[in-house]
Amino acid sequence: MTYGIYVIRDAKTTFMLPTVDFNNASAMRNFEHAVRHPDSLMKSHPNDFGLYRVGSFDNETGEIMPEFPPQFICDATVCLRKEDE
Repeated sequence: MTYGIYVIRDAKTTFMLPTVDFNNASAMRNFEHAVRHPDSLMKSHPNDFGLYRVGSFDNETGEIMPEFPPQFICDATVCLRKEDE
């Protein structure tokens, strides 16, 4: 199966460590969960954080395929707007 490789970009620093997820929708849901956490730095500074897909990983072959430029998925402000709805 091929999974996506995702990173959170902090506008004040750099890209964070990558994670692997099933697809964009699942990665976005996990990002939203992290953003909405009451003590989250992403919740207190949502304009600084965005989710990107940087590649894919095939768990049968071990192949990692980069995606350049990284594909923007969403930013933290979108996650917080959904919370207000």
